[in-house]
This record gives sequence, structure tokens and C-alpha cells, in this order.
Amino acid sequence: MKISYSWLKEYVDFCLSPQELADKLTNVGLVVADIKPVEDDFCLDIEVTSNRSDCLGIIGIAREVAAAVGGSLHSPETPFVTANTEISKFIDITVEEPILCPRYTARVIRQITVGHSPEWIQKRLKCIGLRPVNNIVDITNYVMMETGQPLHAFDLDKLTEQKIIVRKARSGDEIVVINGARRALFHDMLVIADGRRPVAVAGIMGGKETEVSESTKSVLLECAQFEPRQVRRTSRALGIASDSSYRFERGTDPEGLDHALQRAISLIKDYAGGEIASGAIDIRAGRYEAKKITLRVERLRKVLGVEIKRDVAIDILKKLQFTILNDIDNFIDVEVPSFRGDAYREIDLIEEVARIYGYNNIPTRTSITVRGSAKNKYEIVENTTRQFLTSLGFYEVKTFSIVDISPLQSVNLWSDRVGIDIVNPLRQEESRLRTSLLPSLIKTKRYNMNHGTEQIKIFEIAKVYLAGDKLPDEKTCLSILADVDFFALKGIVESLLLNLGIVSGSEWRGDIGVIGLKLFKNEKSAKISLGEEPLGFLGEAKELGSKISSCMVELDMDLLVEKTNFTKKYRPLSQYPPVFRDLAIIVNETHTWDYIEKCIRNTPVNCLREINFFDVYRGKQVPAGKKSVAFNLCFQDHDRTLTSEEVDNAQQIILASLHKTLGADLRKA
Repeated sequence: MKISYSWLKEYVDFCLSPQELADKLTNVGLVVADIKPVEDDFCLDIEVTSNRSDCLGIIGIAREVAAAVGGSLHSPETPFVTANTEISKFIDITVEEPILCPRYTARVIRQITVGHSPEWIQKRLKCIGLRPVNNIVDITNYVMMETGQPLHAFDLDKLTEQKIIVRKARSGDEIVVINGARRALFHDMLVIADGRRPVAVAGIMGGKETEVSESTKSVLLECAQFEPRQVRRTSRALGIASDSSYRFERGTDPEGLDHALQRAISLIKDYAGGEIASGAIDIRAGRYEAKKITLRVERLRKVLGVEIKRDVAIDILKKLQFTILNDIDNFIDVEVPSFRGDAYREIDLIEEVARIYGYNNIPTRTSITVRGSAKNKYEIVENTTRQFLTSLGFYEVKTFSIVDISPLQSVNLWSDRVGIDIVNPLRQEESRLRTSLLPSLIKTKRYNMNHGTEQIKIFEIAKVYLAGDKLPDEKTCLSILADVDFFALKGIVESLLLNLGIVSGSEWRGDIGVIGLKLFKNEKSAKISLGEEPLGFLGEAKELGSKISSCMVELDMDLLVEKTNFTKKYRPLSQYPPVFRDLAIIVNETHTWDYIEKCIRNTPVNCLREINFFDVYRGKQVPAGKKSVAFNLCFQDHDRTLTSEEVDNAQQIILASLHKTLGADLRKA
């Protein structure tokens, strides 16, 4: 927002140099980015935040200066005399979209003379970077920069059927705007049309066919309020931006239309002559209701940490043109002016008081107490998992929760229900919430391969979204993809479980189901369980086009957190030597090592310390449908050295239990 230094002084009395004025504005939240001398004036470039649309006019800036320096605001007068002819004889206006155009006002002035605008108007417009055109256009620009309310002047005689219709664009509508750009208009765009075609894109720019020219004799002056999001979308879609759209996108004062229209008509009458039709068109969707907020003086003190007297706070709010309704004890009832749409909470009033009072007048405390919050179990487990994997050379990735609907992304390891589709996706090709992290890791793997990185080790901890009754069921998963073989990744998972204190054995079964086969090779895949609860799935990925085989695993992070046990128990090492025995047994092919190990641990042998699998054999010495499983047993006591007889007896108990439970026999050769 560029303003003229001398122009600003017309509305508020102050004795500040341009630099002092810049410092004062910066202190109240309107940062002055640049000061540039222009002839005998200065142009100040002010950074106005998007919520302060009231400061997109010089009067709005003057209001801030008046509050900051204690001066008074001088609003320009708008005197004019109308003729006896009613405006309804010259124009008929209809608003078909009251939601997108809550208010539309207009006036008509006839028998004008289009020419150069007065020197003082041209000088002020040039100072802020606007090019003078003619007296009518210059006055609409001048009033817009003065009040922050855009206006537009139509050549009344060029409007077909003397009609204005505020409607949405229709099929085949197009327009050539004032800057010469031709644009096709779409059905969701709001336009100002006459009886035949669009003559302006609402809130953005007028059409070239009805612009004011030297031959113009009658003018329809429009001053309206448009829905900000509609203007923003249309401006982006058409690639057309203007000073008007910049203001409409941020919202204009719904009660400021009358003043802006009267100000423009008054200037046109003074500098272009003419006859003003009696009355004005004013179509509005509803009456404006001012917001009311209660400010608690005690709350003001607590938030700012300084004692600001009630009278001081009231004076500041009055200077900013907030209306004080009641002032009882420690409560101040305030009515918000229509131009301050950004203020609607008590904290907004506290901010207004603070910035005018001066942030530099609020003492700072150097002794700030920093109190750290203890991490919960979930955070600890997640950080431990992350540190464990990164220490093994893995890289963490972050992928998108919204995915495409390809067969790969449709894989759902955790539920037999289909994924959840998004009603209004940002991109049509990505319209579903993910049900697994592994497809996204596969996509990441392929991306790296295509960019020259053949071998990767990656993981992700994130949520997947499963279909629920009303809302999605969110499950946090840990997924890993690495260019290692099946047993290497299995070992990484088992080490992770031990690192998390999960000492109860995990079960690894080959029945991964039909869904799992979409991701994994059947002969190298497993379903992992902790007790009776499914923990996840591990397997070798199907063909990825890589020279190196890749394995993947997806685990239920919520179950990991539940089962994690960081409690450390001290157990002294035995001073007595261990005794090792190697055994090989013949069992049915269907019996897994996990099941065999469970049977051994369930035997009543107190001195058994470790069980280690080391081989499986199928061959001539083993009958069909059977296999030989070899393992190592470690026996040790904490109180004494075990005798050979005791170890032999323990071994026989184990073999007898295996024979009874599994039908296992000791392999002889």
C-alpha cells in the first residue's frame, strides 16, 4: 500500500518527518518498507497484513496515525445537489446472486464533460504510482485510494437496454477487459452484465466496451461489496489482478459504500460538471449488525503483564473509532466499527490497546522459566525406533496421506474393507486416504532407481486410515523397505523388538492372505504375531525392476507401543560353566520352528537357559513329508556346576515332551 505524505496530512494533523512517521507506523504494526521522495512529496510503501483491509485506504492509515500521535481525524465532506429526475428512469439494476454480492449501490450523473483531472489529483495519483487517464477514471481511483473502497464508472449510454444484472457467467460468455485482455468466462464466475453481455468481471475489472471515453456524456457509478473468496478464485482463474481485486479479496467495509459513492459523485460534479440524478440504487441482502465484545480490564493486565489503566484503554479504543457502550467496573462493552472485520474477540481488543499503547512501553522479563514436559510412552517408543533404524543406516521418509486409486495403493493389510475416498480432492488423480505405507515406499524406491540410486534403506512412521462406521479408524504403522534378503530384515525386526523390551517370542507364519500376495512373494513372506495379536507382515517385494531384491515389513506401531517394556531387571551372571548339547529331530513338515521352540520352553526343565536354531535338512535320510531340525541347547545353574547325569536327564525330558507333543524323534544319522 503506497501513500502520499502530503495527502495523509490532509486528514490528520501531525508534526512528524517522513522518517518519524514511518517509525511511528512501524511501531503500531504497519511496517514501512520504503520512503521515496517524489517531487515535493514523499511516497511511503507500507506493508499491510491481509487482515487489515481497513488500512488499504489513506483514511485508514490516517486513523492509525491519529490514534498513535493523539491527533484527530478529518474526514472529507461530500456536498452535492441532485436534479429532480429520478435515477430509476435511467437504469434498472437486478442482483441475482445476493450471497456473492451482498450489497450493490449506484448513482447516475449526466451531461458531464470528460477531460483532464485537476493537477492536484494527478499529482497525488502519480506519487503513489498510478497513471492519470481522465477526470472520471482518476476520481474513481482517487476515491478508492482514499477510502479503500473500489468503484467503477460505466458509460451509461453503452449499456444495452439500460440494465445492470449481477449474475453468474453463462455458457459462451466472454469479455475484453479494460487492459485489452480477452477472457472466456465460466459458470462459477460473477459478472456485471447489461441486457446483452457481461460488461465487467465483478470486483476485478470493467469491460472495454463500456469504459468511459472522451465521448462519454452520462456515467453510471458503481460501488459494491463482493464476496472475497469469489473474487480471489476468479482473479486467479483469469490471471487478471487489479487494485480493486486486491481490496475485494481482503474484504471491504460493508457500511462504507455510501460515503465512497457520495465522495466520488461530489468530485465528479466539481470537476466534470453534469447533473446528478435524484436518489441512489441500494440493493442489499440484509442489514449489517455490528459485533459487540466485552473487554475485561483484569484480562488485559494478565495478557500484557503490565497495568494499563481502564481510562487509557478506553481512550485508545475511542481513537480507533471503537464505540464504548458500557463501562462498568472492570468490564468494557465495545461495539466494533464496520471497517474492522478482523476484530471479533476479546484478545483482538487487547492487541489494539497494546500496539497503540506501545510494545516498547511493556516491560520485558529476562528471567523466563522454561519447564520441559515429560515425553509420553508413544513418543519414547517412536524416538527409540527411529534412533535404532537410523543407527543401522536407514533413512526416514515422509510420504503423502492422500494417494491415487491404483491397484497397488488399494492394498489393505489391516482390514478387508475398501479405502476411504475423499469427496472434494485437491487433485482428481489423488482422491483416497492410504490404507498402507508400503505402496508409497515402493514409489519412493522406484523414484530413487530412476534417479540413479539403485540401493536404498528407508522407513516411515505414519498413520494409515481404515474404513470405520462414521469416521476413519486411524492406525499408526512402522514400514521398512530395504535392499536386503528376507532373513536379514527378519533379524532387524527381531532386534528392534528386543530393543523395545518385548521379550515374549514373536510368531512368524506363512499365511499372509490374498491381499499380502499383491505386495510380497508367496515363498518369502510371513505374518508376524505377538501372542494372539497380529503385529504385521514381512516379505520380499514383488518385481520392482531392480537388480537387487528388496524386502519390506509393515508393523502395527500402536501394538508395539502397548507391548514395549523399558523396565530393566538386573540378573547376575552365573559363576558356573554352561553345558551345550546339539540335537537334531525329525518332525512333520508342517511344524514351524516357532512351535518347536515353544514346546521346548514349556517343558519343566529349570536349568535350560538358551535355545538356538541353526539348521534344517530335507534329504535321503529324512522320510517324505518330514524334515530334520537342528538346534542347540544351553544348560546352566546359578548355584552349582551341573553334572552330566543332570544334563542327560534334562535332555531326555525335552525329547520325551517333543515326541509326545509333536511326534518328534531324535535323528540317528
